[in-house]
Amino acid sequence: MPSQADESTPLVTEQSNKRGKQLRTYLLAPVTLRHADLPLLACCFVTGIIDAGAYNAWGTFMGMQTAAVTRPFGNTRRLSLCINFFLQGLSILVAAMLVTIDAIPQNNADNDRVLIGIPFLAWQFGAQVAASRALGYGEIPTTVLTSVYNDLASDPRLWTWQNAKRNRRAGAAIMVLVGGICGGWLSRLHNGFGMALWIGGLIKMLLGIAWLGYGEAIE
Repeated sequence: MPSQADESTPLVTEQSNKRGKQLRTYLLAPVTLRHADLPLLACCFVTGIIDAGAYNAWGTFMGMQTAAVTRPFGNTRRLSLCINFFLQGLSILVAAMLVTIDAIPQNNADNDRVLIGIPFLAWQFGAQVAASRALGYGEIPTTVLTSVYNDLASDPRLWTWQNAKRNRRAGAAIMVLVGGICGGWLSRLHNGFGMALWIGGLIKMLLGIAWLGYGEAIE
């Protein structure tokens, strides 16, 4: 005669499989694009704070050293966005650690060891650009803002009250500026560039977690 535990095993297995399927469906579902521009504006702040520190420390703007990583992260699934931003944050934190322990100099652009940190930051900026393209916000490139300024200057609806794209472009420019000011101020401190990198990396990590809570796109 089968025991009560044996009879309950198929039910437990069925419930476990159902939860696993629901979790997979949730993670692989595309996120809604409503307010998806907000994480990208946060990325603009990260660009500003890292670029200001990198220019003062290494004499280069890291936002211009983007890598070709568009394809692997060119979708809007929750899990993809989470992994994308988590890896971006991890790359920045690796560079932050190397700078903090002085494996990479902060104030010697001629030192060859600087080349160790550049790929980590270049890759994550490339992944950042890939995310902005996948989410459909071409007006927020998140790195180089030349196109933003050009589009603002040539926008025939620049002074129209309701103009979402103009607002996003202006927001991107402001966030980069604020990040740049913060990065420039940190550069005056001991290990200031390292601190800028730690801040940028933690922001990216938090954004990766935030994508898991984003609403699902409505077909």
